[in-house]
Amino acid sequence: MRSDRPRRILVVGQNVRHIASSAARAGHVVFAADCYTDLDLAESVSQSFLLEGDPSIPGDLAKSAESVIRAVLDRESIDCLVLGPGVEEMRVEGIEVLNNPPEKISEVSDKLWLARWLEREGFSAVPTWSIGEDRDFGFFPLMVKPRKGAGGAENRLVFSDEDLARLEGDLIVQEMVEGTPVSVSVMADGEEAVAISANEQLIGTDWLGGSGFRYCGNISPLDRSRDDSDVADMIEIAEEIATRLNLVGSNGIDFILTESGPVVLEVNPRFQGSLDAVEIATGMNVFLAHQLSFDGDLPNRPKPRGFGGRGILFAEDDLKIEADLRGVSRWVADVPRPGTFAKRGDPVSSILSFGENRKRAMDLLKSRSSAIFQACRRL
Repeated sequence: MRSDRPRRILVVGQNVRHIASSAARAGHVVFAADCYTDLDLAESVSQSFLLEGDPSIPGDLAKSAESVIRAVLDRESIDCLVLGPGVEEMRVEGIEVLNNPPEKISEVSDKLWLARWLEREGFSAVPTWSIGEDRDFGFFPLMVKPRKGAGGAENRLVFSDEDLARLEGDLIVQEMVEGTPVSVSVMADGEEAVAISANEQLIGTDWLGGSGFRYCGNISPLDRSRDDSDVADMIEIAEEIATRLNLVGSNGIDFILTESGPVVLEVNPRFQGSLDAVEIATGMNVFLAHQLSFDGDLPNRPKPRGFGGRGILFAEDDLKIEADLRGVSRWVADVPRPGTFAKRGDPVSSILSFGENRKRAMDLLKSRSSAIFQACRRL
C-alpha cells in the first residue's frame, strides 16, 4: 500500500484508540472496532463499532472481530486492515493486512519459544523454563507468567517448590531479574530495522491504581541520566532482534536494564502501548511510519523534543462514570462514555503529558491522574 494518498483503513482489536487516532492524524479515513468505543475514538474516526466478544473467553473476541470485519467489508470500500490487541493472530483473506504474518506473531509471542530463540542467537535474555519442567531451581522468588499474553496483570511471584507444584496451565517460569523495565520501539521492513525510541515502562504504579507487575504506561524517551552506552546497546540489540526475526511494521522489544547492562525480556510484534508517549515526545506519526515500512521505507530515528508520558488509570473501586472526563483535563485519552461501569482493577482511562524533562512529564501525570480519581469519586 503506497502512501501517496489517503486510504480507507479498518482497525480492529480489544482496544485500538491509539492506533486508529494515529492513523486518522496521518490523513486516512479510519473505521475502528474495539471493546470500548471510547468518546475520543468515536470522534477521531469516520465510524466506530463495538466488539461484543469477551476477551477472557478463548476465541470469543476473534469471533466477534471476524463478524464485524466481514460486515464492514461488505458495506464499505476498505483498502486495508490493521489487527490490534487481542486479535493479531487472526487470518483474514481478501484484503491487505498491515501486520506481521499471523504465524510470525504466534511464534514470537510465545515467550518460551522466544527465550529458546534468544538463547540460540546469543542474546542476553531472562532465563525461562516451562511449568512442569523437571528442574531443581534452588532459588526463589521466580516469576510466573502466561506463555502467551500481554499487560502483566497475570504475572506473579512464587517463593517455593510447593508453590510451583500447585501451578497448572500454559505457564512459564522466569528468573526474577532486578532492574528498570524498558521497551524499545522499532520500525522494521522484514530486512532492516530502525529503533525510534527507548521508553521507560511504568509497572504496577500505585498512584495510577496499578499493582503487581501490571503495565501502567510509559515515559518516552528513557531518561539518559544514566550511562548512555546502555541505551545505545539496547537500541542496537532491538534493531538486531527485529532484523533477525524478519519483523515488519511497528514492534516492541522489552528489556530489564540491570546494573550489568540490558537483558532482553520479550518481543511484541505489534503496536505498543507506548505509541502515545513516543508521538508526544518526538512529533512523529507512528502509524505513518508503520505503514511506510511495508513499502520498505524506514524512518530516520527522530530526535526527542521533550518527554512524553502516558499513564493508564485503573479503578480503585467499582464505579460508574457519569460525566465526560475531559471536563477534568484535556490531557485525558481513552475517554469512557458517561454511564460506563468499571469494576475494581479495570482500566478507566489514560492520562497524557509533555514536559521538558522526565520529572515534569511524570509530575503532570501524577497531578492529572489525581484529579481524575478525585472526579470519579465525586461522580
